[in-house]
Amino acid sequence: MIFNKALSNLELNQAAAGESRVSESGQTFFGKRTTLKSFSLALAAVVTLSTSAVTSAQNYKKITRLGTSQSVCVGGVETEAQLQAYFAGNPGIIRTILADSGWSGSADAVLAAVAAGDAIETAYPAGTKLAWMGSKKNGEYVALPYREWAGKQPFEGFSLDVKSDCRVYEMAIPKACCNISLISVSEDQTGECAPKPATPVAVAPSSVAPVAEKAPKKAAAPLGLVPFLGAFVGTETRPRLETAWQMELRDSSGIIGLKAGLLKKLSAKTALSGVLSVYDRNGINNGNEYPENNVAIDFGVEHKVSERTFIGGGIGAWNVDDSDFRDASIYGLVGGDIGKSNVQWFVEGRFFDSDSETLDSLPDNKMLSAGIRYLIK
Repeated sequence: MIFNKALSNLELNQAAAGESRVSESGQTFFGKRTTLKSFSLALAAVVTLSTSAVTSAQNYKKITRLGTSQSVCVGGVETEAQLQAYFAGNPGIIRTILADSGWSGSADAVLAAVAAGDAIETAYPAGTKLAWMGSKKNGEYVALPYREWAGKQPFEGFSLDVKSDCRVYEMAIPKACCNISLISVSEDQTGECAPKPATPVAVAPSSVAPVAEKAPKKAAAPLGLVPFLGAFVGTETRPRLETAWQMELRDSSGIIGLKAGLLKKLSAKTALSGVLSVYDRNGINNGNEYPENNVAIDFGVEHKVSERTFIGGGIGAWNVDDSDFRDASIYGLVGGDIGKSNVQWFVEGRFFDSDSETLDSLPDNKMLSAGIRYLIK
């Protein structure tokens, strides 16, 4: 594997560094036991492996989506407690990914760091490069070499520094999928790993995946309730009682209203919703007894299908404040983010259950609306 060569290059450079000494004049000499022939062979090996690693490191595959069918943990995690629970319950999966990557550190150290609460919530911007990323492909857990995040927005995740065998492994774990990844490897300069009085040799650049500057760390949104306020406009088609003729006619009217709701997050992508709406009908024909304004209650589910869009649906009770005209309904909606703000757009379609004996089809009992909402978070 290409990444295995890169790790071997890192270890070879560090081994060569252990035998070197730097004089006061800045010239480098080798110990008495190192012959010219041994030095030449080692130098040739380093140059060959470095050249191969540099060439391979340029071929990063850009990724723009997380939380797909290749997710290590289905549904993702949102909090550190959820991350700890997943790692504690699935240590075999983590060990399999590390083994496939050519991991030279201790898998126990990774599991222990997560259990100890060392993971830090971090936002990773576009351009972040990963030496490898865990994945689930064809039912097997593997490590895919050289991945680069190319999404339009930073992805939320956990940063984890793992110390093992005098090295520090900087790892990233996306919240949306738990696809544990390696960003870089560096020397541990603390405790027993502190270097002796000598000029240390820097880690070969070709051995470490370059890392883009991280966005400022921010606290993650809790899995609690997220309130929102919204407004909408649309059209409604319903059976209306025409009092002059004492018969039901299909009647259309304009709709304008306000919404207030709550989202209860179940995971990073899915949430339950409860909505209270107050709305007004405009343009009802004269003679109709149908009320011009009413109150509605909806309950449903919303799911993110990408970083910026969501779909949803559910059931509702409309005209709840007037028992003579109360109707059950089903609805579906699609929406998305507006820029990087907390404002979202949505389009909603709804069908009503009708008591009419003559006008009970879906085209006679429908509503189409569009609007915006503001998430208070």
